[in-house]
Amino acid sequence: MPTLAERDHAVLWHPYTQMQTAPLPVPIVRGEGSWLIAEDGTRYLDGISSWWVNLHGHAHPHIAARVSAQLHTLEHVLFAGFTHPSAVELAEQLLEILPANQARVFYSDNGSTAVEVAIKMVMQYFHNQGQPERRTFICFRDSYHGDTFGAMSVSGRGAFTAPFGPYLFDVEFIDVPVPGREAEVLAQLDAVVSRPDVAGFIFEPLLLGTAGMVTYSVEVLDELVRRCHRHGVLCIADEVMTGFGRTGPLFASELLTEQPDIMCFSKGLTGVLWLWASLLALVSFMKPF
Repeated sequence: MPTLAERDHAVLWHPYTQMQTAPLPVPIVRGEGSWLIAEDGTRYLDGISSWWVNLHGHAHPHIAARVSAQLHTLEHVLFAGFTHPSAVELAEQLLEILPANQARVFYSDNGSTAVEVAIKMVMQYFHNQGQPERRTFICFRDSYHGDTFGAMSVSGRGAFTAPFGPYLFDVEFIDVPVPGREAEVLAQLDAVVSRPDVAGFIFEPLLLGTAGMVTYSVEVLDELVRRCHRHGVLCIADEVMTGFGRTGPLFASELLTEQPDIMCFSKGLTGVLWLWASLLALVSFMKPF
């Protein structure tokens, strides 16, 4: 009888994996708190800190009970034209702990899509303002914002994005303002931010993950956001990785004086309750759609 890993290999593709050469995946059948238990009983300490993060441990009894209660009450309703208590309560509680300029919540379904929606909101904002020519985004070289096409467009280019290069929209890359290069990067921003076609600046605040855990200072990010706002450029803080305590405070943006216009989240929410996937908190700056 084939093992779980062999059955997997016969029917599934895995992300970021060369399926012709990759070893069989580790077959996990159960979780207990911080532990993952494999098909053969081997226990693995779950130190996974990037994809599909589980903040509060596996099979948490309180979370399992709340998920069960919700499934016995209401598992889903169309969110266009309808609402439900959990959506409202979560948004209310999130806005209590987010930076004060955040005024509304928009639900999406994963981190990449949260970024995608944020990009669309910036574009639609300028369209609604009668400035459709403002469509260029600024982002950090080697940044990562997701795998959908808009999110790939504002991410660093490399082996994983190369097959899709012709389909990605152009952006203006600036270097990460690591210690010692702050003035140089501010000059790079100044060279493009005043252009009439620039719409937004998207960034991973204080910490770039897949670039190699690259850090930069609160002070230089404050200045970058300030200069963008001076030119009417909207700023998106992608806190999918940095949100919910990973840089010290609940959100890296809390450390800023100059707040972003839109914030994107996912991992800290999906780790708590898979029924809620991702969201954007946003300043109420948009004209009606």
